[in-house]
Amino acid sequence: MERSAIALSLLLSFGPLYSQQPVSADAQIASSIRRTADQFRWSTRYYYQGYAYPAGELDSILAVTRQQLLDSLPREAAPLRAYVLENFPASIPNVPHNKQIDMRVCGPYLASANDILNSLKTISAYRLDLIVDSTPAGALFELTPATGDKLTRASRGTLSNVWRGVYSYTVVMNGEKTITGTLNLVREKGNLLRCTLTASSSTATALPCELTSAP
Repeated sequence: MERSAIALSLLLSFGPLYSQQPVSADAQIASSIRRTADQFRWSTRYYYQGYAYPAGELDSILAVTRQQLLDSLPREAAPLRAYVLENFPASIPNVPHNKQIDMRVCGPYLASANDILNSLKTISAYRLDLIVDSTPAGALFELTPATGDKLTRASRGTLSNVWRGVYSYTVVMNGEKTITGTLNLVREKGNLLRCTLTASSSTATALPCELTSAP
């Protein structure tokens, strides 16, 4: 118990990262996320040694780590903040704080947390210029994040400084079937969303768009 208390105390001692001024540069965000990932690995290393610990200890570490990730991101990065809130575990669900747990219980949550931390810290840029293109040209694209402003552009066009996160998209054009889908700009690679529309009179199903790299 004392060991975990020391680990949590060290985590908390760092406080909100970049609390004195808004974070804007990708380099600052990346540095902060790498630091958070290193702290998380250090504070959870005991769980891999086969011992059991109260669930509340890991709950506290998870909650602090998630908050540090949010503190790393500026308020305008709403889609990426929503991604963290949706995917990073804040606790071990349905387990009392005082219940002893080991890797059989906490292993999947540790793996999920580390996977998200690794994906966030290896992103080359947290914003991108997203090109939208359609065949035929002239379709209207709408990208809607879980949190934040809807983005719209007619093809072919460029949406500048798009924060990474998860978006639902709709592609509309007169005489063509509407295309809908989901775009994960955290996990998926590329900066060109290319769509091939299907005529409304066709019996074929409208195909989802493809995220690829612009030539």
